[in-house]
Amino acid sequence: MKTTTKPKLICLTPVRNEAWILDAFLTATSLWADHIIIADQNSTDGSREIYKKYQKVIMVDNVQAEYDENSRMRLMYAEARKIEGEKIFIALDADEIFTSNYAQTSDWQKIVNAKAGDIFNFQWVWIGSDQKHCKYPDGLYQWAFFDDGSEPEPGKLHVARVPWPKKSTPREFFVKDFFIMHLPLLNPKREKSKRYYYQCFIVQNCDYSRNAEKQMDNAIKLHRGYYNSIETELFTDKIPDYFTDEYQKQGIDIFALLKFNESYTWQDEKVIEYFEKYGIKFFQKLDIFEKEYLANLSKIAGKPIKDPRNFLYKLLHFYLRNTQKYKNTFFIRAIDKFLKKTIK
Repeated sequence: MKTTTKPKLICLTPVRNEAWILDAFLTATSLWADHIIIADQNSTDGSREIYKKYQKVIMVDNVQAEYDENSRMRLMYAEARKIEGEKIFIALDADEIFTSNYAQTSDWQKIVNAKAGDIFNFQWVWIGSDQKHCKYPDGLYQWAFFDDGSEPEPGKLHVARVPWPKKSTPREFFVKDFFIMHLPLLNPKREKSKRYYYQCFIVQNCDYSRNAEKQMDNAIKLHRGYYNSIETELFTDKIPDYFTDEYQKQGIDIFALLKFNESYTWQDEKVIEYFEKYGIKFFQKLDIFEKEYLANLSKIAGKPIKDPRNFLYKLLHFYLRNTQKYKNTFFIRAIDKFLKKTIK
């Protein structure tokens, strides 16, 4: 009798000092993944010790000193392709966990019974810092595909986690019966550090230092893209029971597995490195110079790090923060355009 085998489910996850959430992520992900490929980039916070507790984890060393999404994806793809048989790659960060109802949905059946060329788009749902409220998504993300040998897209930051299949005929699916819980706001200090780091990373990778208008255009775009309040009151929807109840039935309390004991992040260290390399004034148009954040950077650096902004830039950032929720209106977009051309 001819038998058919389902493709293996391979989770691909990059990690750099994610010990605060790894037990929650690996416990939940081990329920569905056949293998969890982790590309660890020089973790020093105990992450590597945590992997050893989970049989499905295969760790590969990401020895890159700098942040590079394409290179780490290639590293994970190469390791995953050593596993025999057909495979579905599902690319998740450590702060992303399926809502617990996934196995009961028709969308999950489409995934586990996928065929060559199938690609899957998922929806995020942000979990609020109070662990009781959430914010539903406004888009879907291409995060899983039936591996056909295609390679990741080029780029260092915000690269598509899986490529559009190039060696097979794609069939695109949109997963709407379950969500991916996005958990970074449960650790708001860490999330803020990450957003500030991303802005500095982008700026130091851009060759625009002699073009004042381009600097301002980039600064305003970065603010509009990265500045989001993490206050609980913005999350008005209560978290439904089905997000976690199936985990609870198996004795898994996702939120109880989180650890909040880090005093600073690797992103903080990199921002200090950028300040020292380029001079802090190079970044003065970015809205990242909060008093508490600078105090933490000063403590890490062992010397004072002061706000380099003049009154005009502080006024600009006050305007941007207070108009953030109206950023897509015609009036605010017109003002933003005017500011990009007039403020130097």
